[in-house]
Amino acid sequence: MNKKRFNFGFLGLLGFLGFQDPWYFLFFLFFLFFVPTPKPNKGEDSPIFNLIEHQKKQKAEHLQKITQFISQNKKITNNDVEKLTGVSHATAERYLQKLEKKGQLKQMGEIGQAVYYVKPE
Repeated sequence: MNKKRFNFGFLGLLGFLGFQDPWYFLFFLFFLFFVPTPKPNKGEDSPIFNLIEHQKKQKAEHLQKITQFISQNKKITNNDVEKLTGVSHATAERYLQKLEKKGQLKQMGEIGQAVYYVKPE
């Protein structure tokens, strides 16, 4: 029986790792050690910071729209907030609860469709 033996020298190891040619391995090492990688932005010019600032502005605009709506119309519901600001049901509920906690709104009703908010007197 003539069994073929595998010779796993350096080139065999490179082939096993997926480098068909030793030059590919050298290119890989060059890019790994000598090509600089971009540093992540930190501080005010980072994309995450800009996103958070945008979300804060958007939230302030939504709360202002809600207070304007309540001053023009005597009451507001969760559905009104959803349509006015384009947010989800849960976010609209959080906005109304925040304004209620600040003392700008007062909840009337307990649960479901009967709940609406008015300006406190």
